[in-house]
Amino acid sequence: MSGPPPVETGHERIPRWIVGLGAAIVLVGVVSLSFNLEGTNPDLVGPPPSGPPPSAGTTDATALIERAGCQACHGPDLSGQGTFPSLHGLAAGPTSANLQQLAADYPDTWPNLWIDGAGPEVEGLDRGGMPVFGGPDGTFTNDEIATMVEYLLTLE
Repeated sequence: MSGPPPVETGHERIPRWIVGLGAAIVLVGVVSLSFNLEGTNPDLVGPPPSGPPPSAGTTDATALIERAGCQACHGPDLSGQGTFPSLHGLAAGPTSANLQQLAADYPDTWPNLWIDGAGPEVEGLDRGGMPVFGGPDGTFTNDEIATMVEYLLTLE
């Protein structure tokens, strides 16, 4: 008497793309966790808008800041979160080391140059994820950037 036929087992290897995808997912989780060690989930885009989105020509500073999405990185009240610095107290100078020389070279306009991001003055600086908002194809005009900076300099 013989037993049932042997069960064939698959000795196929896991495709490399699946292994790579799994590793990428784990890496994203680790990076996300390292930026959020206190266990809270910050708002990524700030509070929902209460009306229609501001137009591109608006000069209201808070509407401009909302349109720029500053709260996504700098926190709902712009006091900083994760690796993104607080935007409070900028009247006394930059709070992050990568802007110290820019502020020394351009004491009156460094925030405008930083937010614009397209000029040669900021070329080569570590922007740490800060988007370019100015320049010929920028999201904001020089006047709109100046309006935002004027407001930011009032935050204590």
